[in-house]
Amino acid sequence: MLDNKNKKKIEEYIDKLIKEIYLDVQKYMAQGVRGKQLIDKTINLTVNKLTPESKMILSSTYNMLMKDTFSKDLFKDVQNKSAFYELDIFKDLNSKFIFDIPKNINYEDSEIIINKWVASGTVTIIGGLISIPTKSFIPVGIAIILAGIMAILLKDDIKFNSGKSSNDDVDLLIKEYLKNIKESLILWIRSIEKYYDDKLGELERELVM
Repeated sequence: MLDNKNKKKIEEYIDKLIKEIYLDVQKYMAQGVRGKQLIDKTINLTVNKLTPESKMILSSTYNMLMKDTFSKDLFKDVQNKSAFYELDIFKDLNSKFIFDIPKNINYEDSEIIINKWVASGTVTIIGGLISIPTKSFIPVGIAIILAGIMAILLKDDIKFNSGKSSNDDVDLLIKEYLKNIKESLILWIRSIEKYYDDKLGELERELVM
């Protein structure tokens, strides 16, 4: 499990990324981009920035967890440390996610795929947030999740669907989208922690028997 210091470090980094995206969104707004075009620009910005960053966050989270593991007396032993490396938890985690950026990013297509994942138990939707259980055997596309969060928001947005949304409404929608992205990423990190802790717990029980 990540300690509070490392949790805060990751959350602050995600905050920084989200703020950078919104600054770019504001630049488009200043250029007169509005409505659906602005939403499409926001999704493209988010997917292009956060898909590769998500891979970095996964790697950083794993390294923080591993550093904590190696600080334990049990893993001061060379054989025990070797047994940990043989588990290759990082390879397992990495294989559960796809970090490719599609050429065409369409939130409506993403919604269709996410609905299939929900039906199969690959992902769960909690109040507009998407949670990715790491025990799933189906690799999950991070770009699809990032685009799909907007699809979930738009589905229930009466003003946008009726064509009556104002510039302020769209701005609020984008802020809500980025907020949900941040919270979904934090849920994702928690699922990574749980997977790691479960695998480590199994190994530790074997080593002390």
